[in-house]
Amino acid sequence: MTAAVEGRYFLPHATRFVEARALAPDNRRLRIEDRAGTLLSDVAASDVRISPRLGRLVRRLELADGSRFESADDDGIEALRRALRLRAPGRLLNHLERSWRWIAASVVTAILLSYGFVEYGIPWLAMRLAEATPASVATLVSHQTMEVLDRTMTGPTQLGDADQKRATAIFAKVALQAPRGAQGYRLEFREGGPIGANAFALPDGTVVLTDELWKLSRNDAEIEGVFGHEMAHVDHRHGLQSIYQASMIPAVIALITGDVSQVSQLATILPGVLVQSRYSQNFEQQADDDSATLMLKMGVKPSHLADLLERLEVQHCGKPGCPSNWLGSHPDTEIRAARLRAETPK
Repeated sequence: MTAAVEGRYFLPHATRFVEARALAPDNRRLRIEDRAGTLLSDVAASDVRISPRLGRLVRRLELADGSRFESADDDGIEALRRALRLRAPGRLLNHLERSWRWIAASVVTAILLSYGFVEYGIPWLAMRLAEATPASVATLVSHQTMEVLDRTMTGPTQLGDADQKRATAIFAKVALQAPRGAQGYRLEFREGGPIGANAFALPDGTVVLTDELWKLSRNDAEIEGVFGHEMAHVDHRHGLQSIYQASMIPAVIALITGDVSQVSQLATILPGVLVQSRYSQNFEQQADDDSATLMLKMGVKPSHLADLLERLEVQHCGKPGCPSNWLGSHPDTEIRAARLRAETPK
């Protein structure tokens, strides 16, 4: 007979318990009695379920009639289990929990998986969500984003009719060479105010050009490069991908349920993304490359866009090497300019 294991016996389907002990007179039955020796339960081993051995958790013997026996005597419960010839649930897990090597390996694995999900999983999911976003949602997000910008940052354009007509003609010329064609993009003018010389694209194909950036440009080719860059952001759905990455949960809810309130939340995120040029390095590089390809297709040197980028940097900082609005924070302006100048007509 195994030694008695001290613990508590809970009556069937109740929270009331009595101090008791459990023992196995043979390998076929479990006997539970109170401290005075009064029999509380006598069941076959096949009617007993034992909880796994996990750290310092209290062990339980659950009986078929709904009663249970609990004990903190882990070794005693193990002796009972062996005497009753019950299987040892959770043996592997218990071994892993007691192994510092496995714990350390698990922590490192969790960190790597978390990093991998943030670095690769979220961008991949954001791209898939952007591709699956209906045009109606993109239009609503763009409309609400423009409303936010007009209330807080931008103002009505101060450009004259002649400048607007000239910019519109350049825009139409670039759009004809872009993937969506002449009807796939729309140009809007705004006075930049606090955001200064800037240009950005909305998910529905709207491209916004500030007065300050137009005045900073020295020739049509520079503005063509800007328009090509922004149209590339539209084509690759970079705006949608950015807001999905910045607010993954509301984005998923909005896409799955069509909840307009969630779409409104997305519209409050996009202005910051656009104004601060917080696109990822890959997005900016992709837009630069697409713009260079489009400029070459039009017979224009991409170096014109590089000239404008460098002038923007000097205007905002008074010297090269600092971040500014349309320049974006990634990649570095010097690197972007070098890549653009490396693209020469064949």
